[in-house]
Amino acid sequence: MPYIELHACSAFSFLRGASFPEQLAETAAELGMPAMALLDRNGVYGAQRFSVAAREQNVRPIIGCELSMQDGALLSVLVENRTGYKNLCELLTKAHLR
Repeated sequence: MPYIELHACSAFSFLRGASFPEQLAETAAELGMPAMALLDRNGVYGAQRFSVAAREQNVRPIIGCELSMQDGALLSVLVENRTGYKNLCELLTKAHLR
């Protein structure tokens, strides 16, 4: 059974990730991963770049986000489809406008 990383952070997550989305996709392909999830902190900052690069590498991109809760906890969320992505973006917009 192949391994799929479900909690990678890009360099757009300050002090959490060091690689750009394209590098993550390339590494996933080199390691033979059929898919990889990108979860930047409180945003989908690297999602577009990661999606394009992953598809070029024949890696299925899974987009999500690591949300900071009011009590300090972190909630990792993954989107399943375009509707989920839209809902996540709306949630992030509301959170950033608070």
